[in-house]
Amino acid sequence: MVGPSERPEIEFRALDYRDAHESVLVFMAELATAELPGHPDLTPPEGPELEPERRGLFVVAYLNGQPAASGGYRMFPGDPSGDTAEFVRMYVRPGARRSGLGRALLAELEELARDDDYRYAVLDIGAEQHGAQALYEIRGYRRIHGDRDQEGRRTYRKQLQDGAD
Repeated sequence: MVGPSERPEIEFRALDYRDAHESVLVFMAELATAELPGHPDLTPPEGPELEPERRGLFVVAYLNGQPAASGGYRMFPGDPSGDTAEFVRMYVRPGARRSGLGRALLAELEELARDDDYRYAVLDIGAEQHGAQALYEIRGYRRIHGDRDQEGRRTYRKQLQDGAD
């Protein structure tokens, strides 16, 4: 059993994606590229989609003071109403997996997206990322079957706020 003094300290910081990717996340980006070669989330976004002015945000999770996970959200282009956030660039460093950090990061992003008036969240993951799929399903995400399945991807969706249709 882990005592209170042994619990990992988790801190979340909202950062500019490009700055974070070029500085604090270099090591994590190298790990992710080796683990998931060619993954679309490993390239910086073309525009300002992860910036607060565009209802986007990028968060780095620090575990005991060290960057260990990251993820963000942007307005989902498949929903013209603007009610849906798309969670992107989700990654947990291999040494920090199974520590609860991924779950904590996802909960943090959900809360921030709700605060930003999003009603739903969607996310895409690789068909072979079974651990991530299990995490999302435990957190209430439900798979949406569609065209992306044919590309080796899986799409999940969740209602973030009560009273949504």
